[in-house]
Amino acid sequence: MARDALAKIPGDEAARESARAAAWYATVLQAEGKTDDALDWAERTIAEAEPLGDSEALGDAYFVKGWAFGEMAKEGALELMQRSLEEHRRAGNLVRQAGVLMSLGVVCQWEGQWDEAMSYYQRGRDESAKIGDTVGAALARINVAEILTDRGEWADAEAMLLETLPFWKTSQYHYYLAACLSLLGRVSLRRGRFDEALTRLQEAKANFLHVGAEQEVPAVDARIAECHVALHKPELALELLAPMLDSASASTGVARIMPLITRVQGHALLQQGDAWGARDALDASLAAARERNDYFEATLTTLSLIELDRLEGVEPAIDIVEESKGLLARLKIRAVPAVPLPAQ
Repeated sequence: MARDALAKIPGDEAARESARAAAWYATVLQAEGKTDDALDWAERTIAEAEPLGDSEALGDAYFVKGWAFGEMAKEGALELMQRSLEEHRRAGNLVRQAGVLMSLGVVCQWEGQWDEAMSYYQRGRDESAKIGDTVGAALARINVAEILTDRGEWADAEAMLLETLPFWKTSQYHYYLAACLSLLGRVSLRRGRFDEALTRLQEAKANFLHVGAEQEVPAVDARIAECHVALHKPELALELLAPMLDSASASTGVARIMPLITRVQGHALLQQGDAWGARDALDASLAAARERNDYFEATLTTLSLIELDRLEGVEPAIDIVEESKGLLARLKIRAVPAVPLPAQ
């Protein structure tokens, strides 16, 4: 094995290579969704790299921890990413600095700090441009477009995504092509072009599968289910959501999108005339969003609960109404998708 070969390298050089190999392995494990194992290897890296003052290995280890903490909605993700940035600055690694700046944006976005996220994305784009990293610069545009999509600035988001789409197609970066198409599908859905949304999302799913990124598929499937609800095909939506609901406790990726999954489930049940089931699903969605501090999903779910109350002739609870108003203001949301109602 590669790590066995390190025994032939003398002194600190062997220890440094060992720490960097551990950091690389931690990154691979996290990318595969094996978060517990990734964190174990990140801690192992830190233990090996700190006595050596190896900022390269430390930067990668703190990056993995920040990524994992962010996905699990654990406190400290932002601080870990900032520590990663500091270490890569010490090492003089401009490429990794640009990447970590983008990841800081992602963590801020997950935590509902959208203005800060936009700032980090712009800084990441600037640093990527300085080193000639066209992929990183284009990726920053996708990340900004996602925030614009969620804020309801759908025309601007779509224009930005369509500008980057030819680059992903010609460069053959199927993973980022899939990410771009997935967001374009969301925009199409928000703008009421449901068949187009379905086509874009299915193409995104195919590209993720093409590169073996199965961990990204549940989020796309949840959006496809949302399209089925918009097209008044709740049975197809529920069929697609069922395996994700069953695997929620075993998959970090699915757990992260449970607020979305259960909200779409609630909308599908509402279309089928099951108001009780819809309320249970929406309550579960709001609870999951609050647990993860997912402010955007909480916003949409509170609005769905308010609409359900009105459909049943019930005055919406004051705390839910106030929560929704506060979230809309905090995130600077200008427009939200309409709650899909049962066919009349």
